[in-house]
Amino acid sequence: MGRAYQGSMTTDIAYHRTRASRELDLGLACGSLAAARAHLRLSSLHFQKVRDLEGLSAPVERPPFVL
Repeated sequence: MGRAYQGSMTTDIAYHRTRASRELDLGLACGSLAAARAHLRLSSLHFQKVRDLEGLSAPVERPPFVL
């Protein structure tokens, strides 16, 4: 099997921030509602990961994302 990923915290944050922004851009530009929802959901997950890695997450009940 391959080796496990061992990135730095800074690298992880930068990766997730970049992916979140890219997925947001794709979601906003989609012509398909289903594809837009998928991209926006991925964006949300990556932004949440950034908050988790930065220690900014609070245990808050979030309403479901609806588009």
